[in-house]
Amino acid sequence: MNNANATATLCHLTPKDLLSEGFFLRLNAAALAHEATIFLIHNNGFAGDTPLPLAFANPCLIDLAPAFRIRGARIGPEQLAATLERAEAVCAAGHGPFLIEVIEENAPC
Repeated sequence: MNNANATATLCHLTPKDLLSEGFFLRLNAAALAHEATIFLIHNNGFAGDTPLPLAFANPCLIDLAPAFRIRGARIGPEQLAATLERAEAVCAAGHGPFLIEVIEENAPC
């Protein structure tokens, strides 16, 4: 499916959301369908009350992007506006979803 010129849907997430049932199915479906979706993970270093290294075998959440063959970026909050603009362009060009991991200022990562 080609979603060229589609307006991207912005999906705000936390690391805890990635532990929910169905997240990986949703990400896989979006990748297969080349959906114009921006998955924005606000990484504060915790999945709920659990530090990321205890919640995930790989706490670098951006590594999900190549696993699903989608584009992604791991950024600080000051880079968010420019990265969202780039992600919108990728989605508008029909290149499928984009995953952004924003490392929050207080994150111990």
